[in-house]
Amino acid sequence: MNRRDPLSDQIQISLQNLSTNQSTCSIFKVPRVLRSVNDRAYELEILSIGPYNRGKDDLKMIEEHKMHYLKMFLQRRPENSLTSYVAAMRGFGERASRYYHQPVSLGTDAFVEMLLLDSCFNFELICKIATSGPQQGDPVTGNILVLSTISYDMLLVENLLPFCVLLKLFSMAMPNERDPFVSKASGFFKWMFPGSRLERNNIISSQECKNLLDLVYHNWLLRSPDVLPRESEAKNIKSEFIRSAKELKEAGIKFGKQEESYELFQGVRFEKGMMKIPCLKVVDTTESLFRNLIAYEQCSHRQHLYVTDYITLMACLINTREDVQILRHCGIIENGLGDDEMVCMLFSKLGINVMLSNHDHFYFAQVFERVEKHCARRRNVWLAKLRRNYFNSLWSLISFVAALSLLLLTLIQTVFTVMSPFK
Repeated sequence: MNRRDPLSDQIQISLQNLSTNQSTCSIFKVPRVLRSVNDRAYELEILSIGPYNRGKDDLKMIEEHKMHYLKMFLQRRPENSLTSYVAAMRGFGERASRYYHQPVSLGTDAFVEMLLLDSCFNFELICKIATSGPQQGDPVTGNILVLSTISYDMLLVENLLPFCVLLKLFSMAMPNERDPFVSKASGFFKWMFPGSRLERNNIISSQECKNLLDLVYHNWLLRSPDVLPRESEAKNIKSEFIRSAKELKEAGIKFGKQEESYELFQGVRFEKGMMKIPCLKVVDTTESLFRNLIAYEQCSHRQHLYVTDYITLMACLINTREDVQILRHCGIIENGLGDDEMVCMLFSKLGINVMLSNHDHFYFAQVFERVEKHCARRRNVWLAKLRRNYFNSLWSLISFVAALSLLLLTLIQTVFTVMSPFK
């Protein structure tokens, strides 16, 4: 009979933990290959949430406010003692640690303290804004610059908490609240979303939500799963890319803003020679938000990469400043950066070192295929050149009509001249 080797038991435990972590992991360290393009986009400014950035010297200002927010949180339901909340967080300790991709280096007590302080800060901030909005005198909500910076810090890939921890606090502190916490959190981030239309129902439940970035990813960037395209519909595409906006316009394709779509990444349509795309507001924080969404999507090992697919689409359309100008004049892009060249550079760099979708799962496969078919028809190209050369202005139209009239009159005169001897 073979003796049991302690090393094999240790390896077996590691294998079991590996299987568990892979199924629950949702908070990641940004891979070096993505950070190398723009490290700044993933760095927090003033607010540290979670274990990855805890203890940095330049973040002490908000650490003091966390204690004040914890004190306000404890006043929501005085019958619950601080001990009861610490016990609840301690009960979540092992489960919460499995949501982090990298091993948590904090000790048990330090990790529990971090969960309590950080989750209470997030919870209290979201509930305060949902109830009464920014408040004068509050060092966080009363300062629009601080509040804005904190809001973006709360959506960084490495700066997140498991959503289940926030839900536990919500159930303990506000058991009779009718408005779900997921709705309050959705409202908190509504103003910073890059799209133009935000009034819509949540499509992710509290139980499905993994963290605050996951909430934004699903609520405003994706449709309900039952209306997503079937994989079989995306298999006929022959090209991975399409031409730029200028080239497509020269081929007779028109651009317009998609007015009836709430999904920034999934509201693109191409019908009857018209490509409609939802409006995108490009500001100085757009790059950071996009990069963190892309990193979250790439690290999550998702089958469908919707954000990445959208970036692929926009990078195809935008190659030069003139392409940006075309989309801006159609209302598809609102340029808050001032220079169209900066928008062009933004989309040219967002896809660097990013793993693209394969043909079967690329969301815009049908759109690309229809665009290419349109451009392959010579009749469409010929009509586009005719409109561009002869109908692009009133004087061009008048000149064309005059030339055509002169040609017709000359033809009629020639016919009468030839026919006159036979009368």
